[in-house]
Amino acid sequence: MSSAHEEVPYNETELYRIRHSAAHVMAEAVLEHFPEAKLAIGPPIEDGFYYDFDLGKNDDGKPRTFSPEDLEAIEATMKKLLKQNAKFEHRTMSIAEAEKFFANQPYKLELIRDLAAGKVDENGNPTSEPVNEVGIYQHRNFVDLCRGPHVNFTKQVKANAVKLLRTSGAYWRGDEHNP
Repeated sequence: MSSAHEEVPYNETELYRIRHSAAHVMAEAVLEHFPEAKLAIGPPIEDGFYYDFDLGKNDDGKPRTFSPEDLEAIEATMKKLLKQNAKFEHRTMSIAEAEKFFANQPYKLELIRDLAAGKVDENGNPTSEPVNEVGIYQHRNFVDLCRGPHVNFTKQVKANAVKLLRTSGAYWRGDEHNP
C-alpha cells in the first residue's frame, strides 16, 4: 500500500525536467559562442545542472577553459534562448543514424557505441543489454543524445532563475588519461 506522502524520486520531478532542460539550453548557448566545442554529458544534479565540454586547446597547447567573461556571455545567451519558447521534441534514431549525425562529436560517438554494444545503459551504468536505437531531444536546431525527460517548452525554464556559478575541470569518464 502506498502513502499519499511518499516522496517522488528526483528524476520524476518538475525540477529535474527544468534543470535537465536548462543544461541543454546551456549547451546550445556554448555552441553559439564556441562552435567547435565537443559535447560530453549534461545531467541535472541535486543542486542544479552541469554539462561537460571540450573546448580544445589554447595557443600554448593547454586545454581551453571558460573565463568569467565567457560565463557571463553564455548566461546572457541562455536567457535570450529560453525566452524564445522553443519546443523540446523527443524522438529516436537508429545507431547508424546517430553515428552519422554525431560524427563530429567524439564523446557522443563513444556513448552511442557503448550503448549499442551493451556496455552501458542510458544512465552510464554497466549493463549487458545492447540497444538498436537511441533517444534524442531537439529544440530549435540543437539536437542532443538524451533519454529525457524535459519540459515541453524552453520558456518553462524561467530565464531570470538561471545563473551560471562556476566552472571546473574534469576528465572524460573520470580517467586522467582522457581529455
